[in-house]
Amino acid sequence: MKLDFAYTSASETRFKNIIKSENLGLLVFGFAVFFIPFIFGHSTNFPNQLIVGSLVNALLASSALHLTLKKSLPIILLPAIAAVLSGFIFGSFSIFLAFLVPFIWIGNAIYVYFIKNLKIVNKMNYAGAVFISSMLKALFLFISTLILVNLAIVPEIFLLPMGLVQFGTALVGGMLGGITLLKK
Repeated sequence: MKLDFAYTSASETRFKNIIKSENLGLLVFGFAVFFIPFIFGHSTNFPNQLIVGSLVNALLASSALHLTLKKSLPIILLPAIAAVLSGFIFGSFSIFLAFLVPFIWIGNAIYVYFIKNLKIVNKMNYAGAVFISSMLKALFLFISTLILVNLAIVPEIFLLPMGLVQFGTALVGGMLGGITLLKK
């Protein structure tokens, strides 16, 4: 009986440490994904979406690797809200970004879910997991944007950023996020 208690106590301590670690990670990731569009979105020397998108996707990938899916939700939701609020990323077209926000949330969730599922659950090679996750995210966003363009809700200018550019920034960001795996 005493052995069971010692085991339970050790498990409880380990569980509390994991929760504290996840909460700290959530706070850091959440703060970063919200303020990245404000900090890097106004860069005139380099296309905004490439910097912001790569950094945000790095944090999304890191959250997939180190947080539960539930704890990743703020990381999934905050970047699109910040991009609309900042107004920097797409300049005068940023108002149309508001129509894409729900689709960006779903695209981010697809990205996080598949990195977590393919790498952590199914033990796939990390680069392969990032490639597939990036492809699925970009495909979903491109098809969603294409539908909105055909319905005359958003301008055609969003097709490239919500397709090929999303794929590129998801790949780059995923590889950057994978750096955290090197510590293990």
